Amino acid sequence: MTGLLRAERDLAQPSDPLAVPRNLLRDAVFARMLRSILRGDYRRGQRLRLDALADDMQVSRTPVREALVPLEAMRLVIVQRYVGVVIAPWTVGQMVERVRIAQSMLLDPPASCAPTDEPFDAVALRDCLSEAGAFVELAVWVLRRSGAPVSADWLRSQQPVLDVFHTDDIARANGIDVGADWSSRMHLVKAARAAALVDDVGQCAARLTELSELLIGLPERFRATETV
Repeated sequence: MTGLLRAERDLAQPSDPLAVPRNLLRDAVFARMLRSILRGDYRRGQRLRLDALADDMQVSRTPVREALVPLEAMRLVIVQRYVGVVIAPWTVGQMVERVRIAQSMLLDPPASCAPTDEPFDAVALRDCLSEAGAFVELAVWVLRRSGAPVSADWLRSQQPVLDVFHTDDIARANGIDVGADWSSRMHLVKAARAAALVDDVGQCAARLTELSELLIGLPERFRATETV
């Protein structure tokens, strides 16, 4: 069971909130809200009261407030004083732009310090829900090895949204068929992973650049297929 799904399961189980570590409640609320926003359960521009969100999830206001911090950083919500939470007018294009930025970093890592010798830990891929999530995990390693920790940290912050957005149900809710070229994307993930495991940073970056092209082209390819 993956990390986000475990968090949703834990939130769904009735329990005394005081007996559950606050960070787990925060992560569970974040996971549920992230999926609800990307799936369209919350409409863009919709206003939500903090109390209502807490009551709906059967938690206190504190984990909800804490979960909103990364969601606001991802520009998925806008927290307004005296108003509450407003679902941001995010677009599929913004998701694509995140991948484009990652691609540009891979092509020309904005190095700010000496490269590291950090080995790749393949265990990190086990909790990924999609190829996009695996792409981020591997790209973060490439950037750190290339001496670009600031870029790696930014990309790491985007991992949850890109990973969840490219899961089957969320993608379909946004008019994208992630089944298109799935085998090609998985082949590139495996090739990038294999390169990382033998410490071949250049080969890993090359395969990830190819993968980013497929991820970027997913929305337009599906629309073209639908038109035909």
